[in-house]
Amino acid sequence: MRPEDLQSLDVIVESGRDQRTLEYLISVCGIKRVKRARADIPGERRPYVSNLAKILGVTIPIEVLATPRPEAQRKISDLKDKLAKGKWE
Repeated sequence: MRPEDLQSLDVIVESGRDQRTLEYLISVCGIKRVKRARADIPGERRPYVSNLAKILGVTIPIEVLATPRPEAQRKISDLKDKLAKGKWE
């Protein structure tokens, strides 16, 4: 799915994990059902991917939630660099 298609859903995607989860929900439920769930978010609840999963009644598998090894290694490397420099951005 193209990034602009995901943006049209007006869902809060803050991380790679959110991105993977949203793509999983779309693959399992279909885009129409996900859009309907987005429209059905009650009250003051914000349109987080986790809220969509709850509305859809979908349990996200650990394989989707877990950060892929290359991404995790990159993040660890970035943290090590920041620690070595003594700076946090």
